Amino acid sequence: MEHVPGAAEQERRRLFHLPSPHLPHGLVTFPRQLLPWIEPWFLVYACLGVVQGGMLPLLLPLSAGGSTHAGLIVGVMNLAGVSAPFWGHLADRRRLHRQVLLAGMLAAFVALLAMPTDIGLPLKTVFAAILGVGFAAANTVANMFIVEVRPPDEWDERIGALQALSGVGQVLGLLLAGVIGGRFALAYGVAAALVAASVPMALLTLRGIRVPVPVPRAMAAAHPPLGGEGWGGSPERMFHISTWKGLGRLLCELEMPFARLMIVWFVAFIAIGAVFTMLPLALIRVFGVSTGLPATTYAFAAAASLVVYPLVTRLSKRRSAGFALQAGFALRAIAIALLAVSFLWGPGGMSDGIPAAVPLALAGFVVLVVAWPLLGVSGTALAAQLAPGEKGEALGLFNASTALASAIGAFLGGWAMDVVGYGTVCMVAAVIVALAVLFSGGENKRPASAG
Repeated sequence: MEHVPGAAEQERRRLFHLPSPHLPHGLVTFPRQLLPWIEPWFLVYACLGVVQGGMLPLLLPLSAGGSTHAGLIVGVMNLAGVSAPFWGHLADRRRLHRQVLLAGMLAAFVALLAMPTDIGLPLKTVFAAILGVGFAAANTVANMFIVEVRPPDEWDERIGALQALSGVGQVLGLLLAGVIGGRFALAYGVAAALVAASVPMALLTLRGIRVPVPVPRAMAAAHPPLGGEGWGGSPERMFHISTWKGLGRLLCELEMPFARLMIVWFVAFIAIGAVFTMLPLALIRVFGVSTGLPATTYAFAAAASLVVYPLVTRLSKRRSAGFALQAGFALRAIAIALLAVSFLWGPGGMSDGIPAAVPLALAGFVVLVVAWPLLGVSGTALAAQLAPGEKGEALGLFNASTALASAIGAFLGGWAMDVVGYGTVCMVAAVIVALAVLFSGGENKRPASAG
């Protein structure tokens, strides 16, 4: 049944000239000129991008004390991201966006201070959960400071500029992690200092923001997560959130194309999460490389993905989102196969003092990261296009399933690396992602129109 807006919603649309509640396809990239759209408070999320997107993907697994512990800690943090809808709805209903942001940053700050201390695995796991909850709370309200304050014709440019700044923050965080290397206590201290510095920034730059009329999140277009992997708790992935009522309606109206997309995506991202979470630790443990090598490789690949992102958006519009999805899975299957060969080969011979398999492994690492925009753009677009009902609810389910798959992948990857070895993990994951290429072949062959 077609949704008929109530009087309050009609008034919101009249005041804000709001678009249809059915979301556009989500193929929106950052603007050509960033400076006109950047606001002072964006610096808060740039700092969070440095920490969450750049430093923690390396710091958490490398400092955990073993692959099983690494999978548990990273998995718990990713799983805590599923709490984003609770914080988002709390902020939206009670008009507590700034307070939720500040509380989230304070929770992350406390957890970062505790993580390097000798407190044992159970307490570290608790603080990893607090860390995930803190970032979920902070990131779910990010775009609302734009959507509820700025006119609709500025939303895409400002959200895109916020995305770009967060993506640059991720690259800087990876480089910083490489410079700090294995001094984990120092790295956690720097991360905590950046989060702590973000608190007064938020207090000062968001003080004057007043929301005249509440605006539903579903009124804004979906922006695919940006950055090397579109990290599990990025603001774009936490923006569209589901409700229990909306999820129930969505499941009742569920159709096969959307269900197939969700199943293929979920299974593939469990396999990808298992590979990606353990990759820095595996490089150091198997090949004996320095901590800085995976960090700088990841930084280079993440920077390249920022350049690729607008090109992928144009490709998806010209060909189809389904084509981009298949291409993304195919590239990741190839990348994981390269990793499988290199790690099953092992250290092998030496070339200029470096194990011969290392260049192959690093090539797989780069391709794995650079392929993300193909998946981020196409997955977001298809979730909106194939949704049988309200697209905001569908995107919320899609985002939650991605966070859950990343958590399960981290749990399984850490355990399996200890039991069968990282090369075998990559081999199995390559087969699973290759099957995803085949099963995603029927998704939306028509080119996506601009929205």
